[in-house]
Amino acid sequence: MTNMPPSAIKWYRQWLAMFPETWDSGDLERFYMFVSRLLHSAKKERPRHWLAKNLKADCSKLSDDDIEKYCDIYEHIKNYNNVWKSQQAKLIAVDTVEKSMAEARKKYVL
Repeated sequence: MTNMPPSAIKWYRQWLAMFPETWDSGDLERFYMFVSRLLHSAKKERPRHWLAKNLKADCSKLSDDDIEKYCDIYEHIKNYNNVWKSQQAKLIAVDTVEKSMAEARKKYVL
């Protein structure tokens, strides 16, 4: 658990305690909660090799293949989360607001 925000540690421990090597739907849900908490409370981004290193150290039951799969999921969630921070997302949001304002002006201006 190196270099992890305290709020994410709780979810990380819960996920590891419930046998993540089984790939049960509950395990995946706990993993998603851990990643969500990690991404929302972290002040810096952590690459996939950071997660792989932690998993190898903290969960000896996970195979290298399982670790890679979890890292793939982590990276996918992280990339999706970053979409809303992109320049394109900001431009779409501004355009949507401007269109809404224009429609409101037409409706209420006599």
